Amino acid sequence: MPLFNNPLLDFLLNPWFIFSLSFWLIVLVLVLLLRKKKGATYLFFPLIAMFKTKKLNNFIKKISKKTPRFWKIFWTVGIFVSFSFTIYAFYFFFANFINLIVAPRPEQAIVLLIPGVTIDLPLLFYLILPLLFIVTTHEFAHGIAASADGIDVKSTGVLGAGLFFIIGFGAFVEVDERELNSIKFNRNSRLRIAAAGTFVNGITAGIAFILLLAFPLIIAPWYRQVSQVNLVLTEAQGGFNEGNLANGDVILAIKKKGALDDDYITLDNYEQRTLQNILTNKTSLKCAIGDNLTFKIYSPSSDVLYAKNVTLGPRYYTGILYEYINDTTLHITKIYSESEGGNNFNTTLTEGLKINKINGVPINQTKGDTLDKALTVYDLQNLTLSMDTENYTLNVNVTGVVVGISTYSYYMHKNDVAKFFTSFWPEFWLRELLWLFVIAFSITLFNMLPLPIFDGDRIVKELLNWGIGEDYKSIKKKREKFYFTKEEKDYELSEYRVEKINSIEIIMDDQSRFDNSSRIILAEEKYELIDKIGDGFKDTVSLNLPEQKTLPEGSKIEISYDYRYDEKKKTKKIILNSLRFITLFIIAGNFILSFVNFRGLLFWI
Repeated sequence: MPLFNNPLLDFLLNPWFIFSLSFWLIVLVLVLLLRKKKGATYLFFPLIAMFKTKKLNNFIKKISKKTPRFWKIFWTVGIFVSFSFTIYAFYFFFANFINLIVAPRPEQAIVLLIPGVTIDLPLLFYLILPLLFIVTTHEFAHGIAASADGIDVKSTGVLGAGLFFIIGFGAFVEVDERELNSIKFNRNSRLRIAAAGTFVNGITAGIAFILLLAFPLIIAPWYRQVSQVNLVLTEAQGGFNEGNLANGDVILAIKKKGALDDDYITLDNYEQRTLQNILTNKTSLKCAIGDNLTFKIYSPSSDVLYAKNVTLGPRYYTGILYEYINDTTLHITKIYSESEGGNNFNTTLTEGLKINKINGVPINQTKGDTLDKALTVYDLQNLTLSMDTENYTLNVNVTGVVVGISTYSYYMHKNDVAKFFTSFWPEFWLRELLWLFVIAFSITLFNMLPLPIFDGDRIVKELLNWGIGEDYKSIKKKREKFYFTKEEKDYELSEYRVEKINSIEIIMDDQSRFDNSSRIILAEEKYELIDKIGDGFKDTVSLNLPEQKTLPEGSKIEISYDYRYDEKKKTKKIILNSLRFITLFIIAGNFILSFVNFRGLLFWI
């Protein structure tokens, strides 16, 4: 909700704008501090900022060289595991796409985690640690796999992205892609490197899942999970203990009023001694309507233990749903059928009726005369609902007892160490583990799809090369453009198997200082075609220009050359692009249908 009528002021005071502004101010300071280090920073405001370093290169090499045989086996296993995720990702998103068309449910919604759009500011802070861990280990896995196969890691670093309310950050490892894609390294090396990041993400998701299952055992020495009162219902809301209990009370144990302290049943949700199980007689304490119980209560605000007496009222089942239209009228929204367990399906009551009296008493929420209050009467057999002059008799069944409170989980400390860290500590780590699993598993699936920039695309491309093969028997011509810089001498061509250079032209934007011409055709002695990668094929043009220092910066260099062409490249490209199109269609369909069916999952602050 806007705080001010001025849209500009409301935008500037938005917490996401303030957070984004702080982010970019920090980036600006870092860019200024590193301005003298060439290539250390890359800033494209307001989309992306990158900070490169080589300080972590030795760390990655040290890890990879300790047990190179282990790493090669480990990353080779990762190829098969990661490709199995590609197959599963296809199945998952296709099945989900069909379900979103045929029988959509909220849990099927596929939503991007975009700060300020699909996640709010408090939730973002729970995502920071999982995202940092997942992205960093993913990139380091690529780096270790590359180093283990003898491929150069050019740099490591961190990157950040932001645009108004959207902020993201993570780590990266820069591998020499040009060298990697040459025949200097075999297909298995490329597959190991491509699969490494996803393999580690899958392992992360598996570990997080195991830790979630084991979480009760992990925290058992320090905490037990009990119930904390969130809301005490008034009599008009159907409550029985207004004034006995208070919001924030932590329920530690329960006994019959007047019983010995040894008769207390201690709550521990992980051991199935929950408030609900006690009230439904699933423990040694047996409860009945009208019973008086003693709750052992802990007050977190005052750090005090005391006892409170409560009364158990009847829990009635009417088999209907309703909502209040106004202060004096309620609307019957649903009547459960016989198959749904309803007990008023065969009465004259119908959905859509507007009721203004209960047992002859006019409804008045302000005075507390409500249907909820009518259901607090002991030994109630039926209710009479009235609409003007029409009366409807409603059957009422007793289904148990009720305290008249709503609760949520609370982690009660067992010792002083746990008390020091407060009840928030286990809840924090439970949420962190949950998001670690969700994000790691989601990234594992998405990243293995055959879409450009994803690792799955690289793996599928390599498998197509392996399955269809290569045939470099024909020669084609190609022309490429580069921009001249005084520091640059070598210009790497996009093709790896260059046969010969046909011509090299330098085109200057301003009037040339050489023979008053703006186009220069270089003689053969002024350039050389070299094998820079070291794979036996020439791929780079090295210029030898004595006048290089006086040549204008930004001049265009056009290089025309012959190269060996893979005759099977077109077939592989058609298959790969078809897979990409089908994948993109399915993924886009998931996002669009999720938005159309459940747009309430998206919000703007």
